[in-house]
Amino acid sequence: MNPNKTIPLRLVLVVPFVLQVFAAVGLTGYLSLRNGQIAVNDVSSQLREEIGDRINLQVLNYLEKPYVAGQTIIAAAQEEQMDLTDVTKLERTFWQLVSKDTVEVMQVSLADGTSIQVEDRQNKGIMALVGNKADLPQRKIYQLDEKGERALLIETQANFDPRSRPWYKNAQEAGRPIWTNPYLGIAVKVASIALTQPIYDKNGVFLGVQNSILRIEKIHHFLSTLKVGQTGQTFIIDRSGNLIASSRIENPYIIDLKKQDLQQIPAVKSENSVISATAQAILDRFGNFNAITQSQQLDFWLANQHQLVQVSAIRDERGIDWLSVIVVSESDFMAQIEAHTRTTILLCLAALGLATILGIYTSGWITSPILKLQKASEAIASGALDQTVAVKGIDELEALAGSFNQMAGQLRTSFTELETRVEERTAELTIAKEAADNANQAKSDFLANMSHELRTPLNGILGYAQILERTKTIPEKERHGVKIIHQCGSHLLTLINDILDLSKIEARKLELTPKAIHLPSFLQGVVEICRVRSDQKGINFIYQPDINLPTGIITDEKRLRQVLLNLLGNAIKFTDKGSVTLKVEVIESNATMPLPQLKFQAIDTGVGIASDQVKKLFQAFEQVGDRKRQAEGTGLGLAISQRIVELMGGKIQVESHLGIGSNFYFEVALPIATDWVQKSSVKDGRTIIGYEGPARHILIVDDRWENRSVLANLLEPLGFTFTEAENGQKGLEKAIEKLPDLVITDLAMPVMDGFEMLKQLRKSEDLNHLRVIVSSASVAEIDQQKSLDMGGDDFLPKPVDAEELLTLLAKHLQLIWKYDVTELTTSNNEVSTKELIPPSAADLQILLELAQDGLLRELAETAAQIGQKDERYQPFIQEVIQLAKQFQTEKIEELIQQHLTNNS
Repeated sequence: MNPNKTIPLRLVLVVPFVLQVFAAVGLTGYLSLRNGQIAVNDVSSQLREEIGDRINLQVLNYLEKPYVAGQTIIAAAQEEQMDLTDVTKLERTFWQLVSKDTVEVMQVSLADGTSIQVEDRQNKGIMALVGNKADLPQRKIYQLDEKGERALLIETQANFDPRSRPWYKNAQEAGRPIWTNPYLGIAVKVASIALTQPIYDKNGVFLGVQNSILRIEKIHHFLSTLKVGQTGQTFIIDRSGNLIASSRIENPYIIDLKKQDLQQIPAVKSENSVISATAQAILDRFGNFNAITQSQQLDFWLANQHQLVQVSAIRDERGIDWLSVIVVSESDFMAQIEAHTRTTILLCLAALGLATILGIYTSGWITSPILKLQKASEAIASGALDQTVAVKGIDELEALAGSFNQMAGQLRTSFTELETRVEERTAELTIAKEAADNANQAKSDFLANMSHELRTPLNGILGYAQILERTKTIPEKERHGVKIIHQCGSHLLTLINDILDLSKIEARKLELTPKAIHLPSFLQGVVEICRVRSDQKGINFIYQPDINLPTGIITDEKRLRQVLLNLLGNAIKFTDKGSVTLKVEVIESNATMPLPQLKFQAIDTGVGIASDQVKKLFQAFEQVGDRKRQAEGTGLGLAISQRIVELMGGKIQVESHLGIGSNFYFEVALPIATDWVQKSSVKDGRTIIGYEGPARHILIVDDRWENRSVLANLLEPLGFTFTEAENGQKGLEKAIEKLPDLVITDLAMPVMDGFEMLKQLRKSEDLNHLRVIVSSASVAEIDQQKSLDMGGDDFLPKPVDAEELLTLLAKHLQLIWKYDVTELTTSNNEVSTKELIPPSAADLQILLELAQDGLLRELAETAAQIGQKDERYQPFIQEVIQLAKQFQTEKIEELIQQHLTNNS
């Protein structure tokens, strides 16, 4: 129940009273209806049994009459009281039986071919069909009058032999009375059954066959006279489920008069829906019709009507084995009960209406004063404190109104005092808020300005450090010093970025910029950076990607790389021996996680973290562990990384044991991307010395000569030509004059800044095609986005990273780089001219296992040791070591596997 949902007092007063009345009347009506249903079921059951018994008795009576009549004739013949050859006397006797409706057809056929048959042909009257011995094989048909005398010769049949008839043969073979299956009558075209009885003398000599015919329409007429409720039906079926007779269908057969053929209809296929549904219900209940040996009752639903069924067996000793079925709708018996139910419902509604009216009147009398109090309270809540309420008639409510008026007076006094205090406090808070806002804005402006001012000289420091590192003529000692300058400058840049990120976190302005990336390439880039650091420290770096990693994902590439490099950098920093492992797993999506989850783990075998220091890890400016190692960082990395992961929907967690190692891990749900673009990279260890094709001209626009000098000295050795401009205005003039291939421009410049220059470039029909890279020390996301919106094609932050600069140039100028072949291909060419002789299979297996584990440093060391065993191994060993330096583990595995296969 919702605790915030309220119920009106009027409803509370009315509903329980109304429900009590409704429940009492409804329960009475339900019990009345239920008891009526039980009584109706009992009565209907008895009625069905009674009607079933009537049907069985009447049908057996119809079946018994032909048998008794036939047995009387047969007994008289056996006692020699009747001469079966006296056709005239037999004709008279048979006429009496037929005229009194004992049987419809009576016939005797003797073994010598003599026959006599008397038949009621309904509208045509009673006929005698006489086959005298003297006239054989002829048979004469006479019309008999009302006294049984021959009135008219109707027809003479030229050839009639009863001994060839199926009923004659069946009786002779059976040797006892038997009923035939339903067939089409010859003279009267209706469905009939025949009882055939063999005739023997005292000595058991076969004399002939007595045949009696029962027309099934007699059973139909009887069934149609039975009244079973308003809609009830009765029908009879045989044990095969075929219809015999029905109260609704006069001839439940398919009759073909041309072919003189009659076919029975299965009850389940009857056109009468009640018969077919009832037959199917019987089959569903008992499985087959032969399973019913005694009277059974069942019920089923048909067209939303509850049908009640009685099934009884009809059997005699002469082959009749039928089932009588009675089906009646329960509604036929429930009409009166339903009428009473409707009356009960009307009484219930009337009582409900009366109770509701009384309840509303009573509740209104009670709630009217309360509503006055409510309105007065709402008015006070809205600020109108001058409220009083007058209530009369109910003692308790009068007392409540008095208390309310007293409270309202006290509230007016208190509110006046409170308003004065609030005004004073509000004024104080307003002054404090303005001061805090000014301080925050001043801090943000200071940090932004300091970042810009620090990045400008850093651009010169780091730029020329990269230029000097790429120079081959510098001595090794000086090169080492240049590397120290580059490392220190990079460290200072990291500090600046961390402080800016922390400022964004405090101001809640740190946001993610997700885009589609190629995940394997992204992770490989992280691995290569970290492997260089681990190799410098002499520890192993292991990369364990899940085989089911998605190819493309949508995430903030920069921030995810920042988190991974921070976690892995810390792991390398605090590990002196053993290994650092980057493990990336895919957690299957499910109903609670519709997006695939990626689990990133940075596992090390370093010094570990004490349990009491784990909680401090993610606090800004907090460092744990050895104080000598603390000096290497600011204590901001983990705090910033935790905030980034939280923005991604995860949380960095840590498991650590002092002296054993640590595992930093987090899980994030990242959407799958199919439109990723794999970036080309120049970070593959090779030195770029130029590019293919004609020389490209670059326009450098920057108000600081040192920034222009850095770019020029970085790119001039590669074959680029330059034009320089110190502001946007001159940049436009130079662009029109020189039509460069690409423009690199700063943003903050005198005369005309970079934004205005971009705007003018894009308006010019001659210059709007130029590719423009914006390079600025203003790294705020708003400045980056604005530069792209104004027409820039890419953004390159200062200090400029040489590799990132070359990547952007290759992207926008479609360059194909040329590399210094003397560094990486000399040894390869030398090796290719020699035959590669591999070491033993055991040594190859050792190298293969190290490659599969990703232990490239140990692989190189082990390969060098193996190469000392035999000078002939050197070409093969140098090939392996060279591939290890390039982190080409798959190529190493392929090379070793090839030689393992050849040796085997």
